[in-house]
Amino acid sequence: MIIVHGIHKLSDILDKIMEVVIVFMLGAMVVITGAQIVCRIFFTSLAWSEEATRYLLIWSTLLGAGCVYKHAGHISISIVQDILPDKAKDVLQIVIHGLCGFLFVLIMYYGIQYFGRQGKQLSPAMRLPMRYIYTCIPIGCGIMAFHALDAVIQSFLHLLGKEEA
Repeated sequence: MIIVHGIHKLSDILDKIMEVVIVFMLGAMVVITGAQIVCRIFFTSLAWSEEATRYLLIWSTLLGAGCVYKHAGHISISIVQDILPDKAKDVLQIVIHGLCGFLFVLIMYYGIQYFGRQGKQLSPAMRLPMRYIYTCIPIGCGIMAFHALDAVIQSFLHLLGKEEA
């Protein structure tokens, strides 16, 4: 039970850290875009701003997907789940989170392979190694897989009628 509690606590901590990181990234996007507007009007445009904003958006999207998954905020069709009895709902939740976790691990695996093949490429404007951008795929999906593991455990505990970890 200590491991279960540890996984749940780590999932919560990871979620809070990602929320802070995402807010920082979105703030950086606003500042960079604002600086680009000012520089374009009064000076010469910043060659790297669009690229930096794009990469921050990609990172914040993949990290944000984990936060949304943790809080069950993704769009879903729950008509079947709504008509099932409570025990069947718990079993269905275990299956759904298990399948999602499998998908996240699969994407993480192929993301690592893609990272290995394309990681030496440089971005056009900032000359940043693309491995820093492609790393968001395995990291984002790894976080979602961890949240899926926590959700499976919590659903299983709820099925057994035990207290939440």
